[in-house]
Amino acid sequence: MQLTAVGFSPLPDIQTARHDLGLHDLSDKDVAKVLFHRRKQSGHGEQLGWEQSLLGVVSLLRLNERDARIETLSLAEVEEPQIIESVLRALRDAAPLVSWHPGFMPLFHFRCLKQRRSAADYWTLLGDGLSPHVDLRATFGSEGAPGLDAMARSLQLPGMLGSQESQLWDLWLAGDHAGVAAYADYQALNTALIGLDIFHLQGKVSRDDLKLRQEALYELLNSPPLEERFHAFCAHWIPTP
Repeated sequence: MQLTAVGFSPLPDIQTARHDLGLHDLSDKDVAKVLFHRRKQSGHGEQLGWEQSLLGVVSLLRLNERDARIETLSLAEVEEPQIIESVLRALRDAAPLVSWHPGFMPLFHFRCLKQRRSAADYWTLLGDGLSPHVDLRATFGSEGAPGLDAMARSLQLPGMLGSQESQLWDLWLAGDHAGVAAYADYQALNTALIGLDIFHLQGKVSRDDLKLRQEALYELLNSPPLEERFHAFCAHWIPTP
């Protein structure tokens, strides 16, 4: 079987916040400060809700019987509608789309709504109970399941290597777009490897196929021009022997 693992780096929706809160004279940095402060004052902590965020970076890691391929799209290079199109393409052509983060699909659906992007075929599948998305956390009960970093490290996978969601906006403001993208990439990589193990557990992927897909991914990450970008990840990961 094939799968596409998704990772994402959410960023504050500055444009909407500036409009809704009447903050037209403030910089992006100051608008975000207001947004984070209001969120904290509401008792929800400083992590913004999906209705206050946008898709800053999305990483899509596709694994099939033949090869591995990673596609990382950032607002530093493309507009959000193009990011949405890539996710919809994966849902349509390279399903299942697997995730570990419970906030991805609500945010993705909301951004489709904000960008007025219709996708009748996708919504028809949802209406028929045939979602092309798989929430891997649900395998263990979404409510009590650990975060991705803890889950990955418990399985001797690299985890997030210190990359944290709380750092993303500061990295973006500093112009460290590669650091913001790394969060999405690491999320997709760990999710893919956990997904393969879960599908092997469920009998959907044989032991031999599991090894072949891991080897294809390892080869991809160690090939030009990706080897420098993923050196730290590969230094902490040894494919299943």
